Amino acid sequence: MNRRQAFFIAVFDATILIGIGLAVLLVPLTIVWIIENDPNVNWTVAFRAASDFWLLSHGTRLVVPAGEILGVEVPTFVVSLIPLGMTIWFARLYYNAGKRFLVATSLWPGWLGGVLVFGAASLAISTLAFDEAVYPVTWQGVIFPTLLFFLFQFLGSVFGRPDILFDGDVLDQAPERDRIRRALNDLRLKMHWSIRSLISPALRAGTAITAMLLMVSSFTIAVLIGLNWIDITRLYESVQVSVLGAIVLTAGQLAILPNLIIYGAAWFTGVGFSIGSGSLISPLGSQVGPLPAVPILGALPVGKLDFGMIAIVVVLLAAFIATLMIRRSADEIRFEFATAWSAAISLGLSIALVTSLQLGFLALLASGGAGPGRLSEVGVNPLILMLVSFVEVFVVATLAAFYSARPTENAIKKPKTLS
Repeated sequence: MNRRQAFFIAVFDATILIGIGLAVLLVPLTIVWIIENDPNVNWTVAFRAASDFWLLSHGTRLVVPAGEILGVEVPTFVVSLIPLGMTIWFARLYYNAGKRFLVATSLWPGWLGGVLVFGAASLAISTLAFDEAVYPVTWQGVIFPTLLFFLFQFLGSVFGRPDILFDGDVLDQAPERDRIRRALNDLRLKMHWSIRSLISPALRAGTAITAMLLMVSSFTIAVLIGLNWIDITRLYESVQVSVLGAIVLTAGQLAILPNLIIYGAAWFTGVGFSIGSGSLISPLGSQVGPLPAVPILGALPVGKLDFGMIAIVVVLLAAFIATLMIRRSADEIRFEFATAWSAAISLGLSIALVTSLQLGFLALLASGGAGPGRLSEVGVNPLILMLVSFVEVFVVATLAAFYSARPTENAIKKPKTLS
């Protein structure tokens, strides 16, 4: 694939991906508009709603000016809660688009073509989506979708692996791909021996802890939905929507399901989460005000739980298991560090740092404003989550590291002195 081909393939891919992303959102809204047509509602309302949701999925904030909503006067507010379900899907599409350039002789034409198309399309979409009732922040509507596309296109083209169609690795590496990988490897080799030996096991264990928390949270949410199906059904009935409206509402809830899974992970740390300012849902108890009419919220574990603090055992157990499982990846630690205490504390600190940073970043992505008034704060406080998870993981990971990272006898043996 030469440079010209890479450029035009990137242009074509970006155009197709934008079309697919908008179509997935616009088609169901158009069907609802056709079947349940109100003569006073124009199709452009459905288009603007799909465009707004597309922009919101890419991190763009939506501004709702002061006015009357459902007969109630509300001040100006900002919707910044990202539906991570859609964002994850878009990121996967963009990553796969980047992998198309694994056989390209040069990567920069593909990056350039994709960014130009995405920037122009984002400008057009944010402009067409503008309405006095709700409008995106213009500069965010242009920059954020383009940045998200470029980020995952870049990652796919540089770090992506060949598909099954390729026999082995790519024979002819693009110069950008080779230079970036060499630069990262050189950076790792230039690091201090203590940092270099800790990076791989800390990333493995910290990521494993985060993944286990998310898995347990997902399972718990599934169980709560099954147990509270009556309350969820009643909420569906209370919003008084048609069958098509219920389908669209369900799709919207699926889009925020990853947000709820991250909230669940924060719940297991003991920090909890909020659905509106002044509210808190945690293992120690819940203080919940009026909730929005979103049926899935009927599965929230509200009320005081006598066994609530047992939930923290999930974090401690995950940290213990993850630290034990990286023993094979800690050979360099056992060789480089001289004492068991220094090795265990260093590894425990590193694992806790990785886990807290990952959970804090996820909480930052999953939280935001969802409406006026108290709904301007929905989600998890990232700083508190980072602090609490760091302490919890550090204590357990350090204890388990006495097994995983205990220095070998050769490392702790004192060198002989010449007489």
